Amino acid sequence: MHIDIKNFIKRTQIMIKKYFFLSAVIFFTLLTVNTFAYKFDFVTVSDVVRNIKKTYSDLKSYQANFTIISDKGGRKVTQTGLLRFKASDKLLMDFYQPSRQKIVSNGQMMWIYIPSMNVVAEQDLMSDSGLFTSGSEAGLNRLFSKYHYRFASKDQPETMKDGTKMYTLVLKQKESRAGYKTINLWISENFFIQKAEGYTSSGKKVEITLKDITTNVDLPNGIFKFDIPATARVIKNPMLTEE
Repeated sequence: MHIDIKNFIKRTQIMIKKYFFLSAVIFFTLLTVNTFAYKFDFVTVSDVVRNIKKTYSDLKSYQANFTIISDKGGRKVTQTGLLRFKASDKLLMDFYQPSRQKIVSNGQMMWIYIPSMNVVAEQDLMSDSGLFTSGSEAGLNRLFSKYHYRFASKDQPETMKDGTKMYTLVLKQKESRAGYKTINLWISENFFIQKAEGYTSSGKKVEITLKDITTNVDLPNGIFKFDIPATARVIKNPMLTEE
């Protein structure tokens, strides 16, 4: 089958950005970041971030159902699946839609398998590749040091339409650059990140929602390894620079 490499790399970049947006949301709570401490009643942004960090640092593992919705110009694409995470840097995303698609990371390497194209993107996470050093605290600190943090509204936590309460945070880039200009976060009262929403300068919106979160589940290390199908085409390090 003929593969348009240019289109594949573009599609792979989109997939990787989704992966890193999600992984950044997971990992950012483990970092020491500069925040604006706007005080509302007894809670500040610093209080919320500190409690999220403690919640996630105490976790050995968790799994959750995820939904990713990409929207640009009214054209929406929905992806669903099961996410599994194991401390400190292992991640597996098994997609139900598109069927059999996978994103696997063992902390050193990441694989994106797109069965509809019979292609695997293999990214070295330990190389000097900017945002893609997901196993590196320094790499993530570099990312989030470029954002200001604040509450989305005065009343925190906010009451959602379903009656639940969530802390809502807005992250904005300090300087104009590529990537997500704004990131919104919804955080439960027990300090789990339930939803994240990113906006690019080109008008694209990517929304990620986690549901049915189960913590400290038994996840063998073997599931975070990926065997490349013998007939699959492999493209190595498709994202060598920060976009």
